[in-house]
Amino acid sequence: MSTSLALRILSLAAERDRVGIGDVVRELGASRSSAYRALQSLEASGHLLLSETGRGYGAGPALLRLAEVPAVDAASRRAFAPVLGAIRDATGETVHASVLLGSQVLVLDGRRSAHEVDMGSRIGMTAPAHSMAAGKLLLAALDDRLVRAMIPADELPRRTSRTIGAADELMAELARVREQGYAMAVQESEAGVDSIALPLDGSTPRTRVAVVVSVPSERGGIRRLRSMGAIAGECLAAAAADEGVIAPWRTDSRRGRP
Repeated sequence: MSTSLALRILSLAAERDRVGIGDVVRELGASRSSAYRALQSLEASGHLLLSETGRGYGAGPALLRLAEVPAVDAASRRAFAPVLGAIRDATGETVHASVLLGSQVLVLDGRRSAHEVDMGSRIGMTAPAHSMAAGKLLLAALDDRLVRAMIPADELPRRTSRTIGAADELMAELARVREQGYAMAVQESEAGVDSIALPLDGSTPRTRVAVVVSVPSERGGIRRLRSMGAIAGECLAAAAADEGVIAPWRTDSRRGRP
């Protein structure tokens, strides 16, 4: 396998969800036999992962470790800023933007609520993805086999007594997230904090950003989270319609609403 061809295939895989033989032939000028051999070799090394349908390859755990730094530039963050502000103003609660960093979530930006009792800013914080609403949403956008390769096989670290503590429990939760199109965490990442996360922008593991609305548990709960999620969804739809300021991904074709 040509090292040059392998590197160019990995570059493609880091930029999109699926890469197939046709993509390699058409965009990289390789023969079908060379493309086939290169893709199989990269799958064997863990850099690519064959999709469940057998059509195309996605980024594997080895590639994600190489490309762990999210590809969210300063211009994108500036574009998100008014969206975060609009959601904060509409919900009256604290809003953050988060990305996946390996098996962790990194909080990139945020806007605090004006309430006297407020959870405060979490900008710069990292935490296990399975414990966060944003993390569960971002993990749900990945192939299950990739998620299992990223997390411990059995026991998961707990941040509170309500944190998901087993891999199988997490996989069941991710299936629900894909079905409903949003993720919630009720005192799972921090005691006394409830959150709901929705897709904000991006189309690949390195570019996907989640928006999270968080509230102290004393004025939170499932019903309140769903209400805030619906309001945030309206803000996101308006921003997406405004000359493509953002382009939220879909967790599943049967996506629901909060």
